[in-house]
Amino acid sequence: MYKYLSLFLILITFDLASQEIPDYKGEYVFTNSRVTMEGIRELISHAEEGKRSIQFNAKFPLGRIKIISDFTEINNLMTSTKYFVDVKWTLLSDKRTLNFDQDAGILSSKGKFKWTQDLIKNENVFDPLNVQIQIRKNVIAGLMEFSLMLPDLKTGAIEANNYKVIDNGSFEVEGKNYSCIIVERIRLQDDRTTRYFLAPELDYLIIKVEDEDKDGDTKLELKKLY
Repeated sequence: MYKYLSLFLILITFDLASQEIPDYKGEYVFTNSRVTMEGIRELISHAEEGKRSIQFNAKFPLGRIKIISDFTEINNLMTSTKYFVDVKWTLLSDKRTLNFDQDAGILSSKGKFKWTQDLIKNENVFDPLNVQIQIRKNVIAGLMEFSLMLPDLKTGAIEANNYKVIDNGSFEVEGKNYSCIIVERIRLQDDRTTRYFLAPELDYLIIKVEDEDKDGDTKLELKKLY
């Protein structure tokens, strides 16, 4: 019941505020215990009404990575279409695609992991990139706690991810210190905690991500906005 009430409040708030997340382009640095890479992340609105994409393109020693999330956004309601990952390192190649067939109610994966899953009726299912747009929308709407549905990329299981505004902080970009709202996601399924730093001054853009799990820490940090 709480889940559907939260969704109702979100939709009502968006209708009143007509909040739009603007396009952006920024240079980010991704770092973990194995690799450091610099890349460009951008949110793009296409000519066709409602069509949008988030892309991340980065290079690292002897390799590169491309991630694309395609979705529609009409009247502030996001609908996932496709999520694509292409990684190349030396002679190795890893491609993965999630297809969201909204008409058939099917979510399917091809590439390294192959599976088919029914989409949940009356529930919005996000991908790992476009969910960050919804996080921003929810914080703008004033929600302090919320839950969003994401698929497990290996198995296809659609699971609730719980988020909570936990603190205020700051992060420096190009010599300027930005005040931030910190949102924490805890995944009890895999003992993983992720913190998102949202900068209200930049339309609540996520300018830093900290991820902690049993395999080590990972960071994504904005270095420059274009």
